[in-house]
Amino acid sequence: MLAEQRYQKIISLMQTDGSVKVADLKKKMGVSPETVRRDLENMEAQGLIRRTRGGAFLADKEDLSGERTIQYQNFSARERENLENKVEIAEFAVRFIKEGQSIALDSGTTAYELARVIKRTFHSLTVVTNSIAILNELADAKGITLIATGGVYRSEEMAFVSDIAGMIFSKLSINTFFLTTCGISVDRGITYQRMDEIIVQEKMMEASDQTIVIADSTKLGVNSLVKMCDINRVGMIITDSDATKEQIRPFEQAGISVEKPEN
Repeated sequence: MLAEQRYQKIISLMQTDGSVKVADLKKKMGVSPETVRRDLENMEAQGLIRRTRGGAFLADKEDLSGERTIQYQNFSARERENLENKVEIAEFAVRFIKEGQSIALDSGTTAYELARVIKRTFHSLTVVTNSIAILNELADAKGITLIATGGVYRSEEMAFVSDIAGMIFSKLSINTFFLTTCGISVDRGITYQRMDEIIVQEKMMEASDQTIVIADSTKLGVNSLVKMCDINRVGMIITDSDATKEQIRPFEQAGISVEKPEN
């Protein structure tokens, strides 16, 4: 088991039980006490947890310095966060879509807002998605051809996940994949809260001519737990008008174009 997989397992146990003990983690993950202690030390250094004598517990949101939050929120909860900025991003992002193209949308809440704008903007488009929310939104949209991935359904995400959900992409050629994320930085690239979030996104990226990240400004320069890929696999970032020059500069210095609406 890789270190990041162990971190995710530890956090999942904390979310269920509230805290963990070194002795229990040793048994459940089949590793030495030294490995467990080293993992907990590294996770505490990242601001993900707080260690106690013989164990650890999740860091509270106010302890995380504003750069990340590890406490999982489902689709419905995330949908309400930064909604105005997500709508702004969606209305701007349609400029990078042309009639007749094929696009991929993942199960993120910003992708859902983009689907809502697509519904009233385009009349000839193919949309591939693993999101039930997006499928429901576009189900009655005239001229929109919908392709659903299938897979294992996860109700809290309103989405299909797993390797099964990614199998379809070997048969598809997509113009643009609009990728959502929990965090994006030059150093760590694209990151997510949970391991199973990245399986479908990876396949969407491989099947697409280009990948455009759609992420509100709170995600810029932020690192979440699980890394999907390096920043150089992204062609462009679209963010909201609140993004500062300081947030954008590192990406531009790395050769990544950042687009946003004017204030």
